[in-house]
Amino acid sequence: MAQKVNLVSLASGYWQSFAIGAALDLGIFSEIAQHKQDSESLCKTLKCAPAHLTALLNSLCGMGLLVKQDGLYDLDPEQRPFLDPDSPESMLGAFAFNQDLAGLWMKLPDCVRSGKPVLPDNPHLGNDPDRTRRFVEGMHSRAGLMARNLLPCLHPPQHSKILDVGGGPGTFSLKLAERDPSLQITVLDLPPVVAAAAEIHAGKAALASITFLGGDYHHSDFPQELDYILYCGALHQEPDQGLDALFTKMLTALKPGGQLVVVDLMLDEDRCTPVYSALFDLNMMLMRPSSKVHSSTMLQTRLQKLGFKNLKCADIPETPYRRVQAEA
Repeated sequence: MAQKVNLVSLASGYWQSFAIGAALDLGIFSEIAQHKQDSESLCKTLKCAPAHLTALLNSLCGMGLLVKQDGLYDLDPEQRPFLDPDSPESMLGAFAFNQDLAGLWMKLPDCVRSGKPVLPDNPHLGNDPDRTRRFVEGMHSRAGLMARNLLPCLHPPQHSKILDVGGGPGTFSLKLAERDPSLQITVLDLPPVVAAAAEIHAGKAALASITFLGGDYHHSDFPQELDYILYCGALHQEPDQGLDALFTKMLTALKPGGQLVVVDLMLDEDRCTPVYSALFDLNMMLMRPSSKVHSSTMLQTRLQKLGFKNLKCADIPETPYRRVQAEA
């Protein structure tokens, strides 16, 4: 049965995103996380117009992010871990990075007409240091939440030699090392990205099991005789024509019987669903038209032709991501 479409909700969906962006910019979540407050107190602290701030606070309550009782506003208890900046599960970094993308989406018609990006090629990957830092913090924030559901799906044997290809903030590697300190993990990503990642994780005990390696995974040499390769959240950066060379490089780096795990947004064969993945395909075109969200069917077929075996594909629960696992 076709899904019922609410055109009004679809057309005004950006209202909620922009309300969250305004709350971030004004510091509402950070301020309320400290203690419950009424609108008058918040107006004085945040230097806002009373009626306007109250309307925004009430909207955030209606969205389920805040609660209001006896005139006092507080973070919704279920959402507090994700909205409190001091929480290890805080999503505020991911929300801030999403706001960086909002202006790009306003230029989507130009992008579709011209086939050209509306920004320089991937500024968050090193061209702009501030944007790179926000990108890494945002990915760390998002990965921290995703790790709840992904980590139970990852089972590298003890003492495994692991390469985290395009590991970005290294969040999953850190979680793996916290769970099993016997692992030897190398996180490979562009130098500005791994520099920001190392700074974010500074002082954490699990870093004893992790090496951050700056380089371009297309050209940098991989460590050899690997037990496990994790390729998470970077597949959508790759055009079709480069995938065979990349996965052959991974196959060569793995021991016989070693495992490759690819995690990313992936489309069904018709490329229309899941809708979040279809929209993310557009998101990539705003920055890098050669990139795309790939289908899980295509990926499995390609890996099998290259010589991988025992392929498995599964959705990662409560996330829009899928996992494809293969054996060398």
